[in-house]
Amino acid sequence: MSNVMTNISKAEQQIRDLVNQYVSAVRTKDLSRVAALYTDEVLAFDAILALQFKGKTAYMAHWQTCMEFAKGETLYEVHQLQVTASEQLAFSHSVNLCGCANAQGQMEKSWMRSTQCWRHTNEGWKIAHEHFSAPFDVENGQALFTLQP
Repeated sequence: MSNVMTNISKAEQQIRDLVNQYVSAVRTKDLSRVAALYTDEVLAFDAILALQFKGKTAYMAHWQTCMEFAKGETLYEVHQLQVTASEQLAFSHSVNLCGCANAQGQMEKSWMRSTQCWRHTNEGWKIAHEHFSAPFDVENGQALFTLQP
């Protein structure tokens, strides 16, 4: 029993370490480091521009667009990170503070929700599914970017 617990704890720590790498790559707009974290067949539900992205090529093109949109400093913080992991599969979820500087140099930011499903591959842990979202008001269809955790 303790061996299983040790493996789970090790896997959970590996995912936490990869989330930290993810944060660093996003903040520095390092697309190759971001891409290295995904499986080739990733399915992503991002909060903007499309209903879904199928495959790493499509999702990285989206990431490139997002990185080009953020002209100045990029803000990306992971809060309330929870990780559950077995030897082959894991998931993490968090609320993330995301933003970038606008044309006037002021930081525009909002809280987003994130879930990542990880699969252990021959190359280590990779994100097989990702979902970013913002809550919205069902009466007017507007995203609720001012909510706080």
